[in-house]
Amino acid sequence: MVQLKDISSDEYSDYYQTYLSLIDPQTSIDNVLQESLEGTLSLLKELEKPLSYSYAANKWSIGQVLQHDIDTERVFAYRALRFIRKDATPLPGFDQDVFVANSKDLAFAKAELKKSIITTRQATIELFSNVTMDSLIFKGNASGQVMTARVIPFLIAGHNLHHENVIRERYLT
Repeated sequence: MVQLKDISSDEYSDYYQTYLSLIDPQTSIDNVLQESLEGTLSLLKELEKPLSYSYAANKWSIGQVLQHDIDTERVFAYRALRFIRKDATPLPGFDQDVFVANSKDLAFAKAELKKSIITTRQATIELFSNVTMDSLIFKGNASGQVMTARVIPFLIAGHNLHHENVIRERYLT
């Protein structure tokens, strides 16, 4: 069972340390995504403000932040699939601002957003359910940086937690 503490710094870009630092090093790859999902659903349940709420002009709404987490997870899950299949083709980055700008017209109904969060996470959990260590440690390239598939569940969870903390600190106060 792979734990975050088992992953070395040459398996990801320094940029991602901010997200990884939010995850308990003892957390296992088998648990991190489910625990993260439970945290996200807990936040969604406690939200009293509308998903269209933004704490300042030109800042993303709560719904846009949560949609950004979904989009990012989908991008990272695709990267993981490519690495698990040992595809060494360099993968491009993505522009989060373009993604958010083109999701403005989405109607952020809480039930629909919750369904998307759960569906996306279940697919990611399934992706990692039957992988070999050999596949998990394959070093692929995304956004010009080396990355292994086994760091991705921790990155997804840390990224989500980062944004959940932002929502709690800036949107719900």
